[in-house]
Amino acid sequence: MTGEGFASIVDSLCQFDLPSLHTVDISQNHVGGAQAAYALQKLLVHAPAIRFLYLGWNQLALSDLKQLASVPSHTFKVSYLDLRSNPLSAQQKTKSKKDSLARTAISNNASSARWIDSLVESLPELTHVLMAQAFIDDQTLSAFMSALTHPESRVEYIGLEWVGLGSRLSTLSTIMKGLAPTPSKVSTRSLHLNLAANNLGDSGIEAISQSGARLTSITLACNFVTERGTGLLAKWLPESGLTSLDLSDNYFGDQGIVSLLDLDTVRKSPDTFATELKLLGLNSCCLSDISLRMLSEALEYKWAPLETLRILRNSRISPGAKITA
Repeated sequence: MTGEGFASIVDSLCQFDLPSLHTVDISQNHVGGAQAAYALQKLLVHAPAIRFLYLGWNQLALSDLKQLASVPSHTFKVSYLDLRSNPLSAQQKTKSKKDSLARTAISNNASSARWIDSLVESLPELTHVLMAQAFIDDQTLSAFMSALTHPESRVEYIGLEWVGLGSRLSTLSTIMKGLAPTPSKVSTRSLHLNLAANNLGDSGIEAISQSGARLTSITLACNFVTERGTGLLAKWLPESGLTSLDLSDNYFGDQGIVSLLDLDTVRKSPDTFATELKLLGLNSCCLSDISLRMLSEALEYKWAPLETLRILRNSRISPGAKITA
């Protein structure tokens, strides 16, 4: 479906009153461009009850959506915004020496950051933003994340899976430092950041652990984290504010658990919890009974007020093995 086709559908819909329309799903239609953006704006104005926007796997740039911020004195009710697998960076066509067409990201500047702020401000009820597999350049991503995590924002979930942050450590560091509290930037809301499958490695974990970031929940699954990385996390956890940490599908084995729990430090303060973790995800991490014994001891010494432990698909754990704490 082209932008023109989507606009035609919207024109037809807007002939009817739509007071109860709450979900729009145009995923996987190759929709994009200014015409589609104007049509989307028209639909949201006509049907103000829309809360769920599924726009994944299209050809939308983030700059297309800035039309939403151009409606005077109008705010939208959208709470769930799915932008997965879209070319979110604004793009233009250029000719190569062979006269073929190539697509290049337009560089961002302070003015682009301002319209991104305005876009997010036009969606004051936004709580979930999905960007997995999206193409988005460093400056646009940094500006968008800054707007989404502003203290006045209500966003509580940001999905950034498969966006290649492992090769963009400076951008990762900027994003995480933006989550560090300052006297002028203190947020009390819960925030879950999903960074799964970004090939972060231990270098990425180092950028995260040294950022001073505070958030409620983070997913670091499938990121090639080793025992060095879990050791870095151990140092960050007490000050991170995390109540949920998912390290599934990182094959660090028992040694990774040794580094994560840091029992020598935990034993020194057995009367207070070392971390705030209530959920720990360790599916498919090559763990054995040794890890369960160490977890039992850690919980005995108040490593965390753990309520949920996920240890599926660890074939080295004996059938019937238990955590005794």
